[in-house]
Amino acid sequence: MKTFLFAALSLVSGFGKEQEGEGIHNLEIEKSNEYMIEGKYQNINNLFTLSVNATGTEDYLYTFDMDKENTHAYRKKAEVDLSEIKDGDTLRITYDGTVSLEYPPKLNNVSKIEIVEDVETDGTEKEKVA
Repeated sequence: MKTFLFAALSLVSGFGKEQEGEGIHNLEIEKSNEYMIEGKYQNINNLFTLSVNATGTEDYLYTFDMDKENTHAYRKKAEVDLSEIKDGDTLRITYDGTVSLEYPPKLNNVSKIEIVEDVETDGTEKEKVA
């Protein structure tokens, strides 16, 4: 009975003996989505954090990694060094949309950090995130 059940499950799942060498790790997962979040930056106990004030709900605190190879920082559309990010800066972070299930929650795969000026030099308000 166990052999029959295994054979039936193998057929249903699409895995057979000829596929033993191939695993799920060979599958490609599309990563075309990018998400943005904006908040105030703080370095708390060597954790890079982003404090997000949600309207009508609670405030949230996220952590994130700043990897010098994969993360790029910008101020006024010009690339800057990650060391130029200071406590209290308003940041707009682009990440892959996943958040780790740990406390505090962590934004995964951060690719871009924009330092957002509260008031632009021409006196207009900063650009809002949609």
